[in-house]
Amino acid sequence: MKKKESNSQAIFEARISRMVITGTKKQAIEKAAYELNKSNLPLDWLTLYNEQGESNEFRVCQVELLEWQDAEFTDAYHQFKVHGRMILTISPRQAAFEHGEPEHGVYRLPQSSLYDKPVIVLSEGMNHYFLTVLQQELKWDSPMIKVVNPLSKLA
Repeated sequence: MKKKESNSQAIFEARISRMVITGTKKQAIEKAAYELNKSNLPLDWLTLYNEQGESNEFRVCQVELLEWQDAEFTDAYHQFKVHGRMILTISPRQAAFEHGEPEHGVYRLPQSSLYDKPVIVLSEGMNHYFLTVLQQELKWDSPMIKVVNPLSKLA
């Protein structure tokens, strides 16, 4: 099936966390910011699901923000859970034979099959990053339609 890009755009915002191994809380935040930031986020596509469980791919048009704000020590030796925020401008992909734009409804990342929260897996070469999504929100950017989905509290 041939695919094409949609003219619609949405803003996807997520509260995220990831595990980092360092000596101090400050080093954990700095390492997270060095490894993943606005200029080097290896994320081109997101697959989101609507309320009926149907998937739709969204192209990441622009990384508006990726910041790491805080870290907390875990029980593991030199391991910190770093918390941050990510804001992406995304555009849905739709099948070429469909007419019009995809429905501006509620789309979300699905829960992981191994974990009770959504997880975004990023790979760049031999490096793999696992971002746990603590909250997510999707806002459609359209002159005619504004659908706002409140932050879902998954924690």
